Amino acid sequence: MKNEVTEKLELFLQNLRCEDAERETLVHLDSCWEETERLAGLEEEYTQVMDGLDQRSRAILENYIEQMLSKAFAEQQEAYLQGLLDAFQILCGLGILSTNQNVEKIIDCLKNGLPE
Repeated sequence: MKNEVTEKLELFLQNLRCEDAERETLVHLDSCWEETERLAGLEEEYTQVMDGLDQRSRAILENYIEQMLSKAFAEQQEAYLQGLLDAFQILCGLGILSTNQNVEKIIDCLKNGLPE
């Protein structure tokens, strides 16, 4: 069972990740671009195979692919959040980040819900 603070922090960080896709600090990996290109190269063959399937087989494959994409997104979110948490722990361990009144306020808001 998840801690309520962890759930609220997760939601906050997910929103932060998805809000500004045009920011200067956005990470773009060459390996991700290469995988996108490989996938695009397979698209025509994939379409031909899907067009040749009966309706039931096509629906099964479409559902499977949709679930696979959903799982991949959830894994990306998990890795992103774990990386942020690890970075915070490292910075706190190094003494670069410390608790102060503002941090305590944020923690209180996360524990008790944001004021209306």
